[in-house]
Amino acid sequence: MAYNFHFDPVDLPPEAKELRQEVRAFLRQEIEAGTFAPDSERAPFSIAKAFARKVGAKGWIGMTWPKEYGGHERSHLERYVVIEEMLAHRAPTRAYSTADRQSGPVILRYGQEEIKRSIVPRIASGELCFCIGLSEPNSGSDVFAASTRATKTDGGWLVNGRKIWTSNAHNSDYMIALLRTSPPTEENRRHGLTQFLIACKSPGITIRPIVN
Repeated sequence: MAYNFHFDPVDLPPEAKELRQEVRAFLRQEIEAGTFAPDSERAPFSIAKAFARKVGAKGWIGMTWPKEYGGHERSHLERYVVIEEMLAHRAPTRAYSTADRQSGPVILRYGQEEIKRSIVPRIASGELCFCIGLSEPNSGSDVFAASTRATKTDGGWLVNGRKIWTSNAHNSDYMIALLRTSPPTEENRRHGLTQFLIACKSPGITIRPIVN
């Protein structure tokens, strides 16, 4: 069975068009300065980290987030333009892209106020790198089968288990990890799964990068 789809072209608002030219000029300048080369292998993380600071200073991380938490309250179309240009130029965004795309929004939606105020502005400035702890050695992409446990203690939570295929874990400041705080039920395998914000340099954490 065949389907025909028709999408009307989107005419970007003037501010988005102006922003596109600004981003292109910035990226051309960075390329000419030797910060990165679009046709080369992936830049070292130190380069990506410095680049994140520059992008944060431009106000291009956390663009749609509230100003109260270090964001800029710009439109999603403006954010789209920035992301599109970064991808088109193969810019070294890996030091901030996960935090900008996933971790920051999760913290803004579910995080405690203290965490929002202490962490989110540092994401928007390009200071912090995040990773996501989902897959495990015995569960792969079946996140409902996660067995890494978090047990409540007098001083907080004790985490025991392993995560794998966690991109940039060895370079990250924080991980948002999916942990099991109680067993699943027969009716609901998702029961007992909780997301935790974990400082990657915490005592007791060992990170071993998988070198390809």
